[in-house]
Amino acid sequence: MTRQWALLLLFAGCFSALPAVAAAGNPGDSLHVEVFHNLQELRADTLPPEFPRHRPFKLLLRARGRVQSRLSVLQIADSLAALQRLAGLQYYSRTEKKRTTLFKASAVLAHPAARQAARAPVFRSLPIDTTFYFYQIDNRLGRIIYRATLHSEHTRVRFLAQNVAPVSKWGIQLAEIGDFIVSVELRQRAPGDFDFCLWQWSRFKGGILGILVQEESFVHRLRAVAGFYLEKLGQQQ
Repeated sequence: MTRQWALLLLFAGCFSALPAVAAAGNPGDSLHVEVFHNLQELRADTLPPEFPRHRPFKLLLRARGRVQSRLSVLQIADSLAALQRLAGLQYYSRTEKKRTTLFKASAVLAHPAARQAARAPVFRSLPIDTTFYFYQIDNRLGRIIYRATLHSEHTRVRFLAQNVAPVSKWGIQLAEIGDFIVSVELRQRAPGDFDFCLWQWSRFKGGILGILVQEESFVHRLRAVAGFYLEKLGQQQ
C-alpha cells in the first residue's frame, strides 16, 4: 500500500461514522432537499429516465422548489445552458465553517479535449434537442468535464449532465466516467409558474471522497446550485 493510499484510508475511516442527512432546509425556505442512499428509499420511477437503475449509487440528492418567473421557456433554456454563470458560486463549507467558492471556473467547451472556453449555446425557437460539453473546476474535486443534453418543449425544460472523463485528485482516481450525473427540470404549471427539480446522482470509489466532500457538504453544495437557479429565474415561492 502506498503512503498516499494509507493516509487517505486513515482519513476515510474518520468520516465513516458521520450521520446521514435526511433533509435540509431553513424555516420559511421552500427549497426542499432530500438525501437517498439506495433505491429502496424512493420509487424508482421517480428518477429521471437517464439515471442508471443497474448501477448502485453512493449518494442521491434531490432538491425541489417552485419558482415564479417572467422568463419564457426559451429564455429558461438559455439560462440553463449558460454554464459560465456558475463560476464563482458560493456555498457554506462544513469543513471550513464558512462560505467559500464552489466552482472556481465553469464554461462551455467546443469538445471534451478543448482547453479554452467556447460560447454557450443560445436558442432561437422551440423545441430544443441539443448536446454540448462543459467543464467546471470544483473547489474539492478539481476539473470535471461533462456532456450535457438539453431538451425543451413549450411547457418543460430538461437539462442533463454526465462526466465524460475520470475524476482524479492527488494522482488518485476518485470517480469513473458516468459517476456524476446532474439533472435539472422545470415544468410549467401555469404561465409564469414552474415546478423546479434538481437531482444529483453520485458514485465514487470507497470512502475516499468523504475526505474531500462530506455528505452534509454535498447538501450545502446542491442547495447553492439550486438556489442560484431559483434566484436567477425568479422569486422563490
